Amino acid sequence: MLPVRQIPLLAAIPAMACMAYWPLRLAWADHLARGADAGTVAGAARLEPGNADFWLKLATAQQAEGADATAALKTAAALDPGNADAWIRLGVEQEVRGDARAAGSSLLEAAHASRQFAPRWALANYYFRRGDAANFWPWAKESLQIGYGDLNPVFSLCWNMSQDAGGIFARAIPDRRVVLNAYVQFLMQENRLAASRPVAVKLAALGTREDQATLLAWCNRQLDAGAAAPALEVWNTLCARHVLPYPPLDRDRAPLTDGGFAAAPVGGGFGWRLAPGPGVSMGRNPSPLYLWVAFSGDQPEICTPLWQFIPVTPGAGYTLRFEYHTSELPAASGLRWSVFDGRTDIDPAAASDWLSSPDWKREELHFTAPAGGFVRLTLSCQRLPGATRIDGSVELRQFSMERRP
Repeated sequence: MLPVRQIPLLAAIPAMACMAYWPLRLAWADHLARGADAGTVAGAARLEPGNADFWLKLATAQQAEGADATAALKTAAALDPGNADAWIRLGVEQEVRGDARAAGSSLLEAAHASRQFAPRWALANYYFRRGDAANFWPWAKESLQIGYGDLNPVFSLCWNMSQDAGGIFARAIPDRRVVLNAYVQFLMQENRLAASRPVAVKLAALGTREDQATLLAWCNRQLDAGAAAPALEVWNTLCARHVLPYPPLDRDRAPLTDGGFAAAPVGGGFGWRLAPGPGVSMGRNPSPLYLWVAFSGDQPEICTPLWQFIPVTPGAGYTLRFEYHTSELPAASGLRWSVFDGRTDIDPAAASDWLSSPDWKREELHFTAPAGGFVRLTLSCQRLPGATRIDGSVELRQFSMERRP
């Protein structure tokens, strides 16, 4: 007969064994879940049938082996209905297995479970594959309403669904600044400049300084293509909204940007373009205000350190006025201003005399605007025959241009 004091100890042994069993069972199930083959992971799911993560791991192992993972994914989604990833994976698996109707329902459950990008992107792809335009466009737009990072796959899918630029813009592109910015860049990359115009116009109306680089690059592309009107529309919108530090341009009254060099050049659109290079340095003198360009004598035989695109009315007469003085430049300096057709940039419509004056001098240059609607005003330097490269500087100020009556 056992001593009385040992009876409670013996009675506690089953309870202690039970307490040890469950942690060991959980540890073993977790060990099995780390397995690579479906059979091992299935053991974990059997030990812990209420663990949705184990069922998802089982589905991953089954898919790796080419097996049907539908049942495991259904179980995971039922156990954790708020897990959008489980619903998305179930929808994809059902579509792969040929059950398109069930796939659509599962993907809709994912969108109900999460307001994030992934379910909406999955639905857009699903309806694209089904050729269902009526349902594709709303989900594509919802994807872009909350998307971030690289949005080009969404834009590409839209263009694969339709080649109607206006329809894509109306049905899929939200009035969201970051999306408009990304879409303008995408369309430029795809060389769809005509399609990009309404997008750039909308971005100019909504954008901030963060969008300046994209819109200036867009204006440059338009000008390179010979399209002054759309570039001017966007440029003037940015100026009117003070995104750019200039007043809007008027082809007939004030077509030239920042004739006093008051602001730092933005380097695009209708602003001044500064192009220092070997043997050429440039800068702004703050007081008195002027721009200086210095040549060391080591510059190329022909160089263009300063220029600006200017919108004009075709066939109209214009007068350019400016002041300059030079230091240590000969009378035949090889330095002058020229006005070129902005589209061709070949034959000058007008050219000044060689710039050379030790004192500030006021000059005028008259020309008739070519048919393209914009000109390129260019400061060029060239070594003249029989002469050496110039070694000196020119200071420039008070530029203005107006249409002659």
